[in-house]
Amino acid sequence: MVKIITLYRTPADAAAFERWYQQHLARIERLPNLRRVEVSRIWGTPAGGSPFHLMVELYFEDRAALEAALRSPEAVDASADLSRFAAGQVLVMFADAFEEERGGP
Repeated sequence: MVKIITLYRTPADAAAFERWYQQHLARIERLPNLRRVEVSRIWGTPAGGSPFHLMVELYFEDRAALEAALRSPEAVDASADLSRFAAGQVLVMFADAFEEERGGP
């Protein structure tokens, strides 16, 4: 699998961010080929606070599926929405995703 990782910096207005993000998430969930969405609210680091507020991971079967999704009208809409609200406040990355099963006691 592959994924898009989006890190959102801590917003100046958390309430406005949350209102916007709920609508933005609805846009994201319409992406074609999307297999899974994982949202993490960041509350700290080993050193204390974090400059990031939210991490969103969007999973796709493979690079071809991700690239097709990025060319879709839904992705164009979500990207424009992100640029309007959070320009300069997000970090977007692409990654290969691996899962390893761990044995329990």
